[in-house]
Amino acid sequence: MKKIVLAFAVVSTLPGFAQKAFNKLTFTKGQQLEVVTNINLSAESMMGPTTGTITIADLYSVNNATAQTTTLLKVPKQVKMNFNFGSQEIKLDSDNPKDLSSPFSQPVKEIMSQKPEFTIDASGKILSVKKNDTKTKAEGDGAGMMGMMLPGMDFASAVPQPGAPSFFQVLPNREVGIGDTWTDSLQAEGTKNVTVYKVKDISDKEIVLDFSGAGTTVTAREAMGMNVNVNAANRSTGSIVLDKATGIIKQKTTTNTTETTMNMGGREITSTIKTTMVTNVKPS
Repeated sequence: MKKIVLAFAVVSTLPGFAQKAFNKLTFTKGQQLEVVTNINLSAESMMGPTTGTITIADLYSVNNATAQTTTLLKVPKQVKMNFNFGSQEIKLDSDNPKDLSSPFSQPVKEIMSQKPEFTIDASGKILSVKKNDTKTKAEGDGAGMMGMMLPGMDFASAVPQPGAPSFFQVLPNREVGIGDTWTDSLQAEGTKNVTVYKVKDISDKEIVLDFSGAGTTVTAREAMGMNVNVNAANRSTGSIVLDKATGIIKQKTTTNTTETTMNMGGREITSTIKTTMVTNVKPS
């Protein structure tokens, strides 16, 4: 009997044994987090092949933090793009004033102008967003057009919405252990998405998750003086590493394939876009 008890005591000290994870996020007032996303993209369409990279750097400042809610201010630091559309090369760097006079710069300028302040609950759900009326119709059209062509730009220009999950919301509203799974569904403004998560590993310092998802997006916008209708279907897989002590994301990797049909003024353009996104979160 003593040997059995001793054996159990030894096994229970092994990394990951009987480890559990909770969804409560822990932030500290005055804390700053630098979030950098690197995107590699390739696309095939009737307009020809496209390859490129996007780097998006944001700074999240914790303006207030309690046990129940956290108020965050998201400030863009830099957007860099390097694309090849057939024989045409496009380079943009928000740190270079000359680049911001380019005809392709409007989406970047919109992203850099957005500084949303929003409040989340302890799980990461957005409770409220401070109103920001700085976006003009021209800016919205420019970003919308670029977002249709380049998913990374659409990701960067997304504005927090009350009731939606924030970037920091990952774990479910229950305790989870290794092997546990759960499903998150999102439906808003023409977008439907279902993501299935699975706990791959839990150590004393980190929580590692795998995920896969599928979704559709239907968009109708006006851009460049034309009505543009877009239907897109996407599939994604990836992994997430969370800090176990705080529940805050440390790294997220996503591989995504999007099949898109775009109707521009009666002309239909189809494309297949593949992206790999790696996001790293570090204290600033």
